Amino acid sequence: MTPQSHEIRLDRLHLCTFEQALGLRNRGFEGYYTNMTVTMEQLLTLFSDYGIRPELSVVARFGEQPVGFVFLAFKTVNGVKLAWNGGTGVFPEYRGHGIAKAMMEEVRRILETEAADRAFLEVVTKNTHAVSAYEKGGFRIVDQITGMSLSEPLVQLFSGMAVPAGVRLNYGNCSDAAAIPFYRHEAAWDCQWHNIREGESLILTDSRNEVIAYALFQRKRSADGAISSVNLYQCEADPLRADKSVLFGILLHQLFGESDGAYAKQAVNLSMSHPELIALLKEAGFTTNYEQYLMMWERK
Repeated sequence: MTPQSHEIRLDRLHLCTFEQALGLRNRGFEGYYTNMTVTMEQLLTLFSDYGIRPELSVVARFGEQPVGFVFLAFKTVNGVKLAWNGGTGVFPEYRGHGIAKAMMEEVRRILETEAADRAFLEVVTKNTHAVSAYEKGGFRIVDQITGMSLSEPLVQLFSGMAVPAGVRLNYGNCSDAAAIPFYRHEAAWDCQWHNIREGESLILTDSRNEVIAYALFQRKRSADGAISSVNLYQCEADPLRADKSVLFGILLHQLFGESDGAYAKQAVNLSMSHPELIALLKEAGFTTNYEQYLMMWERK
């Protein structure tokens, strides 16, 4: 049966059972560009780790049947209220009837009611229908981001590995990067400093102790202490520096090049705004898994 707009009603995710929420997530992403199926444990981890709010997340129903969803997360960071669209999906047989557009209009109303300052989402670049729905919901494209990976040893070590005189390497917490003048605030939700679980920062300073570059990453080790994976989330250099390639090379070498084994190496939703950074990763053997748009909504 083809749904009519008046037959679709919107309510909230907390009115669904756990099983319905899992079914919404998996069937809503059915036929997507990659397999997006998750288990109940993975779904609950997503909600917990990224602050999904069931009482504010949107569900579309046809009759009593849930057929679409938008997962919404909220968090206040340094006095700024942030939100994230953690997934929008519609059951395959109900697509093309304006349900996503209706849900995004409801999302905009929720963002305004909750007095959010900014909201973020990530969408695959070739998903033009979704991009259009998000734009109608008040979101705009602010960056292009990519996922890259390498499980084998590096094809070649990163250039610029020698640390120039006067440059210091400072390891710390992700929060240490928050006050850097060129910190990238417009980043994918899982790449923002406050969402990187067990994350670390590597900050480069010059002879005057001024920050010239930084990286945010997560490094995991096996039971014997060996590195099992390294995920890179942000890698930025002072935009006024002419030697950004050298600085990126130093950061990447410190993160990936010192233990050149066959462990999992990933760049997660990394900004593509620095062509020299992407080129260094590709030269080292990283391959592109996906490209997405980062979209943002701002309160007027």
